[in-house]
Amino acid sequence: MGLPFEGIRVLEMTIFQQGTYPGVMLADLGADVIKIEGPESPDPGRELLNFADTDYNAYFHALNRGKRAICLDLKQESAREAFYKLVETADVFVSNLRLGALERLKVDYPVLSQINPRLIYGRASGYGPAGPDAGLGSMDILGQSRGGIMSVTGPPEGPPRSAGADIADHTGALTMAFGLTTALLHRERTGEGQEVDASLLGGQLCIQTHNITYSWWSGKVPPRRPRLPSATWNSYEASDGKWFSIGMNRQMYWPPICRVLERPEWLTDERFESLESRLEHADELYDELQSIFLRKTRGEWIQIFAEADLLATPINDYHDLAEDVQVKENYINYVERPDGGEPLPMVALPVIFGKTPGWVHGMAPEFGQHTEEVLLEAGFEWDEIAALREEGAIGARV
Repeated sequence: MGLPFEGIRVLEMTIFQQGTYPGVMLADLGADVIKIEGPESPDPGRELLNFADTDYNAYFHALNRGKRAICLDLKQESAREAFYKLVETADVFVSNLRLGALERLKVDYPVLSQINPRLIYGRASGYGPAGPDAGLGSMDILGQSRGGIMSVTGPPEGPPRSAGADIADHTGALTMAFGLTTALLHRERTGEGQEVDASLLGGQLCIQTHNITYSWWSGKVPPRRPRLPSATWNSYEASDGKWFSIGMNRQMYWPPICRVLERPEWLTDERFESLESRLEHADELYDELQSIFLRKTRGEWIQIFAEADLLATPINDYHDLAEDVQVKENYINYVERPDGGEPLPMVALPVIFGKTPGWVHGMAPEFGQHTEEVLLEAGFEWDEIAALREEGAIGARV
């Protein structure tokens, strides 16, 4: 059975993370994703120095795997006309360049929708399509800042902190992928293309929706805390120095927790007998639990809780993830290396399809690797391609 997006062609003009990962998701599910870079403006992710200590640039390959790459100088009329020819048969165009840059290159939605009214045009923005800051650039930390999540992250005595991963970029990418697929469904039903905007700001509001709604309705602004406000929704260190989390605030969990920890007296202790009292005395309960958890290893505690049908899990570092059986069984694909070495692990799609499973189809492309191939598919003859290369409209600068 074919993959869901086989036959769908995506043109992407993207850099870094927010713009590139939607194409990865579509490519894993069968789409032909063509990455467009300028001769003098390759995706900066190709050269990120902090990822240069491996045989392959992990950042770039993770965010551009399974794509094809072409090199066009869209500042030149002949290259732009070649691009427009690609747009004629494309299903999706996606970019995270600023609106002003797209307009200067004449690849904004009003232009491309005239060429192909069925085109789904995705713009991964910083702050959304309306308002005075619609044209501003942004980056992950700015999305986390403006979206409010940094205001509740970090201890109260220090500065606000960003998360330990690029959650604004990646949430923006996931919401863009959702937007593109929804627009494709609409086009399937109506034949109508449209413009789709998914922003860093919108993604951060999305993942905090109930927290923000509570704040708006109650008038209360949540503070940053030295530790989580609930002792039964928290992290603990075990005797082997490893950490784990428990997530059991509901009252139904409290009696079995007391039982497996051999603390039956807590069931009638006024400080701990209800969720409200446990929240009021959270620091006392946390200290009690931590002293107990230091008596056994992390693995022992997780097994004890699992056998009692209680909720606990290890706090994995990135090396732990590679050995976690659930990760291995569900969320790792192995991709062939160009040099023929051992296949490399990559994080797979986060969604499991029973009938049409996606997978990683290959490493990221070299700069401009498929320029001639894509142009030939679009109907160009070899002499036309040679002329474009001669005038510097395609291909890297030599």
